[in-house]
Amino acid sequence: MGNIEVRIEPPIGWVVFNRPERLNAMDKGLLSDTIRALEDLGSRGDIAFIAITGKGKAFSAGMDLKALSTAGSLDEVGEAFELLARMFRTLLAVKKVTIAAVNGVAAGGGAELLWAVDLSVAVRSARIMWPEALWGLIPPALSTIGPQVLGPARAAYLAMASGEVTAEEAYRLGLVSKLVERPEDLEAAVKELAGEVMRSSPSSVDSIRRILRSYKASIALELGVSELIRLSRRGEVLEASRSFAERKKPPEYKWL
Repeated sequence: MGNIEVRIEPPIGWVVFNRPERLNAMDKGLLSDTIRALEDLGSRGDIAFIAITGKGKAFSAGMDLKALSTAGSLDEVGEAFELLARMFRTLLAVKKVTIAAVNGVAAGGGAELLWAVDLSVAVRSARIMWPEALWGLIPPALSTIGPQVLGPARAAYLAMASGEVTAEEAYRLGLVSKLVERPEDLEAAVKELAGEVMRSSPSSVDSIRRILRSYKASIALELGVSELIRLSRRGEVLEASRSFAERKKPPEYKWL
């Protein structure tokens, strides 16, 4: 799979986004390959954890707006976001403990992944941002789970004003489980985190995982993602993605 790399290091299976030249932005190919990898790793008996990270300087810049700019129809744009929703649903369904290893910038869908996984380790200096509203979209998990974790005012500000936090702030807010100083420390930190979890009963961890994910799925995916897909099928999003591809600023929206 050219868009991702998969490594098997029992008890951990690694999914590595492999589009560093595009800051690991998510196009249909990367999303499809990631879904397939999650399903394959989820069926393996020698894997208890799935860790997701990015190659290069970014974890993931989110949906690839440049790729969307070449879409021939609004339905085609909507289909890309339906694939993104399927990836999130697959993450929440896989019967392994999932860990995000945030090596650099996590933006848009990349930042939203932190809500979908069970645990996360991040480089202290990594930037986590939600610019969706600038491009006519929404961050569905931040808009639904976010108020419960960050508080309604903080979540509303980050979502509506397309804000960002450092990984250190995300740790203080409760979005990140552990911090490391350097990207090269991430792999060891993920293994250490997996070892800490494996001191607990597998049955207990499985119950905790199912309870937490049922909460996330009921709030985020069925409300926030459906709204994201609805917004993605408007001409405003296609126009915004073309502005992005041409290195222009986001559109100026008329409010009144």
